[in-house]
Amino acid sequence: MMPNKIKLLINKPIVKVQKGTSTKEAVKIMAKENVGSILIFDGDKLIGIFTERDLLKAVAKDEDLNKPVEELGTTENLITIDEDAPLNVAAELMSKHCIRHLIVIDKSGKPIGVISIRDIVGEKHILSILSNVDKVEEWIGGD
Repeated sequence: MMPNKIKLLINKPIVKVQKGTSTKEAVKIMAKENVGSILIFDGDKLIGIFTERDLLKAVAKDEDLNKPVEELGTTENLITIDEDAPLNVAAELMSKHCIRHLIVIDKSGKPIGVISIRDIVGEKHILSILSNVDKVEEWIGGD
């Protein structure tokens, strides 16, 4: 059955850095944590997100990776989604804004996680497989 709430797709705790952290350090943390994005905070306040795409653009532009991560990430017009929103709303937001990561917020507006296009695509793939259970059972030799 398809999860009807975005929060059910959150599979990792938030990975974050503080404003002023070098981009290089942020990328090292992303690699260590095996995530495609990192949230940027100023104290307790979310101020941005830095993603794999931001890194790609920075390298392509020959940017100095010692610059603070907030200078190379997104800090304006952050796209967020409510934890109780349905999956299709997340897909629509990602498509509309051409983004691959969505910041999930709770009822108070506090970030509780990040979902990626991979989370949604993986869910769709699993649902597709499950919708053909008879075919799968036949293929693997089930009863």
